Amino acid sequence: MASSERGPAVGVGSLELGGWLVQPDQNRISRPGASVQLEPRLMDVLVFLADRAGQVVSRDQLVEGVWKVEFITEWAITRAIAKLRRALGDVAGQPRYIETISKRGYRLLAPVKAASPPVPPERNPATNARPAVAAMSRPFVAGGWVRAERFFGRDAQLAEILDGPRDALWVVGTRAVGKTSLLRQAEYLTAAAPERGFMPLVLDLEGVEDAAELEEDLAEALLDASPRLSAAGIAPGEVPSGDFFTSLGRLRRLLGAQGLKLLLLVDEAEELLRLREREPAILRKLRRALQSREGIRTVLAASRRLWALADPDGETSPFLHGFTPPVYLGALADSEARDLLGPARPGPGAGMAFDARTVERIRETCGNHPFQLQALAARVLERGDTEAAIAELEDDPALGRLFSVDLSLLDEEDRDLLRGLAAADEAAARTSGPTGRLLELERLGLLRRAPDGSVAIASHFFRRWLVTRS
Repeated sequence: MASSERGPAVGVGSLELGGWLVQPDQNRISRPGASVQLEPRLMDVLVFLADRAGQVVSRDQLVEGVWKVEFITEWAITRAIAKLRRALGDVAGQPRYIETISKRGYRLLAPVKAASPPVPPERNPATNARPAVAAMSRPFVAGGWVRAERFFGRDAQLAEILDGPRDALWVVGTRAVGKTSLLRQAEYLTAAAPERGFMPLVLDLEGVEDAAELEEDLAEALLDASPRLSAAGIAPGEVPSGDFFTSLGRLRRLLGAQGLKLLLLVDEAEELLRLREREPAILRKLRRALQSREGIRTVLAASRRLWALADPDGETSPFLHGFTPPVYLGALADSEARDLLGPARPGPGAGMAFDARTVERIRETCGNHPFQLQALAARVLERGDTEAAIAELEDDPALGRLFSVDLSLLDEEDRDLLRGLAAADEAAARTSGPTGRLLELERLGLLRRAPDGSVAIASHFFRRWLVTRS
């Protein structure tokens, strides 16, 4: 979430926040008997909130004013807020510093005053942030999760999650393929239809390192879900206990008494690997809690890295026992991609559409990858020229970073196979044979299969990136 390479926040004078002295230039908060060094990004968030003390600050405003990038998960913000609370000695359920306003954002409660002369407004990056509405005016959402009318396709995966027989599922996919969106759509569908018998709860594990942070994440998730819990006759304050496993068990029992089953939607589940390294006993206990009890259906969303948890543990069955085979989340089907790009665009920009030829050009160039589809579609609308937009996106560093991460998650044989396909000419860049390795890469959306059974690199952008780095 926060980069260790970023320097301290500069240009903002020291602040007094409640009983804390906030020193942005040193990334430090202190009070008598205590001094806490913050990650630079956390200090940026704190300064942004302090500049708007008493006001509700939305997550969109935080993205625009602090992260200033297109691709950031909402739960990166949630984790930042949780870490700030921990540093300030705050409690989510009884906040003294940062309050969560369900469905709206966050509000800094403690009084703020300058401890040194304030800097001129033009030097404060928080006050120079572009308004959040500017990022939301485009009809295509590239870099954020979507749900409801902005969500397209994935009927098979949703059916398996919501109507399938398994109560332990693992959704596997590459970065930016829509794992968070799938979880959020499952949350939306079950919250809108209580007759399904589920109470959805989204739990993000990004940055979680121990049991205490698991409990903090659960407390944050309960705050987000408080309107739903209240509607079901459960006060969020009835659940937290200070221990993740006790809280989870109490939540299951309370929901069971209301005839509901907990649908636990776990994002960024790769963090379980870090938990295994730091506290193996917690991971074994977590496995039992997530899949050995009645009244809970658990969905993990993660990359292929999670396969490491399929290895024998020595004392118990592997963690992934019961979560496999995985539910693959790869490229959209042709019809789903056309629907996403088609004329029936909801929300801002409604009615904007591409002709059939442009739709096919965008779709084939992106290999039906949802993030690439929306990123390219947005640029085509901005530029008014499909080929110019493609050329521009070819050199986009953000796209390159995503490809680099995706490649790092594969084993060496997979990487060699992809590089070989990318380097071959069009006639030779096809390999026949329904091997398990090819099928896996196809399911992940990295390869596409032709009617004759041969395969090739699915995305023009990914193929070009592989060639330039070989």
